[in-house]
Amino acid sequence: MMKVVPPPQSYRDAFQPGAFSGAMLTACGIQDTVLVFHGVSGCHIQANHLRSDHIPDGCYVPIIPTGITQDEIIHGASEQLRRALREAINATRRPECVWVTVSDAIALIDDDVKGISGLVAGETGARIVFIDAPGFRGGVARGADLAIAAIADSFAPNPDVSGRDGINVLAPFLMGSKNWPYDVDEMVRLLRESGVPVNLVLSRNTPFADLARFGQARAAYVPSYEELPETSERLAGLGQERCGLDLPLPLGMANTEEWLLGMAERYGDAAKARAVLAEDMARVKRVLANNYNFSWMASLLSGKSAAVCGFAPFAAAMARFLFFDLDVRVRVVAIYAETQPGLEGAKRLLEPLAESVDLTVLENPTFLQAGQAAQEAKVDFVVGSIQDKPLYEGLGLAHINLGPFYFFNQFNFVPWPYAGVRGVLNLFSEMARVAQDAFWERGAWGERAYKRSPPEGCDKRAR
Repeated sequence: MMKVVPPPQSYRDAFQPGAFSGAMLTACGIQDTVLVFHGVSGCHIQANHLRSDHIPDGCYVPIIPTGITQDEIIHGASEQLRRALREAINATRRPECVWVTVSDAIALIDDDVKGISGLVAGETGARIVFIDAPGFRGGVARGADLAIAAIADSFAPNPDVSGRDGINVLAPFLMGSKNWPYDVDEMVRLLRESGVPVNLVLSRNTPFADLARFGQARAAYVPSYEELPETSERLAGLGQERCGLDLPLPLGMANTEEWLLGMAERYGDAAKARAVLAEDMARVKRVLANNYNFSWMASLLSGKSAAVCGFAPFAAAMARFLFFDLDVRVRVVAIYAETQPGLEGAKRLLEPLAESVDLTVLENPTFLQAGQAAQEAKVDFVVGSIQDKPLYEGLGLAHINLGPFYFFNQFNFVPWPYAGVRGVLNLFSEMARVAQDAFWERGAWGERAYKRSPPEGCDKRAR
């Protein structure tokens, strides 16, 4: 049985990155470009931290801030924007394109950012694209939606319908995995080896020239169930369908098989997909066969209970991985989404679990609400994010953060995914860590710590 708890109608205590974050994450994965951020220093710091997700095995896109002060917020900051744009354009290596984004303060004072960008572009001959996505326009999915639309408007010519093939992969960070850069690399590998042409990845180490191919795909895959109205409008204009809305993220063996065969049957070669799955499974078996450490971990987790908390696509896929691949009873799933379709897509994928376990699904809960639900369900451990780790561990529950993005969270130095059949080796390693935290007597280390006794005859008060 699946019990659905609707979102609270009052104060929301939850991780809510703004639209600016989604726009910045989209733009900063495109090679040979620069982002000019017209706004205050605090938001610039956020941009620099989140931009670092793109760097491992990827690209570095400079962010040039205008760094406006209180005086400029009152009197306007047009000159600061002109100066930053010229600085970006006149760099030692001239960028192929300059993206311009704004903070909330600039949007509120209504600086003519689009007009100034157009004037500087005319003066210099540079490509400048304004993405109007201040934080208050919505969440990270809304920001990605606005950025994709701006890029499509600027670089997607009307395609030759007869020559279209393959798919575009858009806004991969929306999957909600903290390991998303390596996850999308693996997903693209699986698609291509299964005969599914990947036309464009927007954005992950994306060559700038690839943007001109936006309109050449048959379909677009976004690893999220969110409603993206601006993107959907552009896709419709280009005659592209949005695909994969009925498929889970490929986290774990069962999810990967369903995802890859679903994509290959529509856009590639299902026989090739089965061969890829078999080859990857053979690789995993070579690692796990006769491996006592794995059998110990799998046996320990089998039959235990868990909660999952995260962005809707990640939380749904992770819950399914725990249940189908590790026989873990998932009791609570806290899903976060910006739109109702985002919530509904995740709930559809959780329905098969409800046939075997009593499952509570929380829609956009507060942190406290999610923590109390996990505590009341008496779960053994929680899969969540760095944002909710203090909450769950404060309630005495073992926790491991596997998603999403945030400051000082993406310590992903080994280029190995969570996604795909190969990625289960990484997930199994993570599950072994949380198993140790959940079932070792953590408090015993302090209680039984070695204490040196005083020498015989010594006054104990002198210790």
